Amino acid sequence: MSMINFAPCLSKTIRNFLLTALVVGVMCNAAFAQTSDFKVQYEIPYAQALFPGQDKMQKLCFDFYEPISAVDTLRPLVITLFGGGFVAGSRDYEDMVAFCEHFAQNGCAAASIDYRLMRARNFSSKELIRTGYMAAQDVSAAVRFFKAHWEEYHIDTNLIFLLGQSAGAVAILHALYMDEDERPAETFEEPELPPLHSLGKEEAQSHTFSVAGVIALWGCIFDPEMIDADETTPVCLIHGGKDKILPVDSGYAYSVRGLPYAYGSRSMVEQLKKNGTSSFEFHFLEDESHAFYFKYLCLYHLEELKFDQCFQIALQFIRRNTIK
Repeated sequence: MSMINFAPCLSKTIRNFLLTALVVGVMCNAAFAQTSDFKVQYEIPYAQALFPGQDKMQKLCFDFYEPISAVDTLRPLVITLFGGGFVAGSRDYEDMVAFCEHFAQNGCAAASIDYRLMRARNFSSKELIRTGYMAAQDVSAAVRFFKAHWEEYHIDTNLIFLLGQSAGAVAILHALYMDEDERPAETFEEPELPPLHSLGKEEAQSHTFSVAGVIALWGCIFDPEMIDADETTPVCLIHGGKDKILPVDSGYAYSVRGLPYAYGSRSMVEQLKKNGTSSFEFHFLEDESHAFYFKYLCLYHLEELKFDQCFQIALQFIRRNTIK
C-alpha cells in the first residue's frame, strides 16, 4: 500500500542556504506486530498560530497513520517533522510519508505534522532563530494535543517519540532542551513570542510537554549548554561527516558566516557526556552529507537503501526504549 505524495525539489537558493505503559512482553509484541495494512487520516488540526510576518491565525494540521489490525493495547506514537531550512517543507514530503507508513506497518501510530515556516524573502539570522523557536512551540503543542486525545487515537502517552530531519530535528531538540530562561534574545524582540509550551488547543493546556525519546537526523542546537544534567530523555542522533549545512561538530549554519552558529550531533554528545548522561545513541556516518537519503537534496527522490538504514536505526531505538 502506498500513499506517497511527491513534493517538488528544493530550489537552488534554499538548497544552498539552507494511559498505561507498554512494558510487558505480550503487550510489546502486539504493539510491534508487522502488518502491510494501515490507514491514514489527513489534515487534522492540532493548533492555531500566527505565522512569521502575518497577523492572522492559521491552523496547523497533521496526517495520522495507524495499523488497520486491531490491538488490545495502546500504541506507541511517533510524531515526525520534515526538513527544509524553516523556509520550505510539508508534512507530505516523501521521507515523512515513508517514515509514517513504515512505523504503521510495524505496529506504531505515526503523525506527520505541520509547523510554522518563514517566507524565503525574509531569510536572515534573526528570522531563522525566531522561526525555529516557533517550530519548537508547535512541536510542544502537537505532543500536548495527543496527550489530551489519547483515547481517540489509541496511543500510550508514555510512549510518544519525536523524529525530525534537518530543520525538523532542530525544532525537536530545542523543544526538548530549551528552558524559558534559555530563550534567545531574538524571541523577546517585537513582536515578543509567547512561552515555549504555551500554545495549542484549550484541552492541551493542562498537559505538560514530555516524550519517551527523540530521533534527530542531521540536526543541531544553537547552544549546547542548554542541555542540562537533569534532562535525560533518550536521544538518537544520526549525522553525516560531510554535512556542510548543519555540521556534525560545529560551524555556521549552511556554512554561511552571519547565520547562527550551529552545534551538531558530536557537540551535543560531548555535552551529554559532560553531564554524565548515558541515555543517548550517536550514529556517525563518516562519508555521508546532509539529508543523504535524498538524491541531490530533492525531496521527491528517496534512496531506498539509505532511507531504510535510517528507519531501522530509528525503529530499533524506539523498541529499546519501549520494551523495558
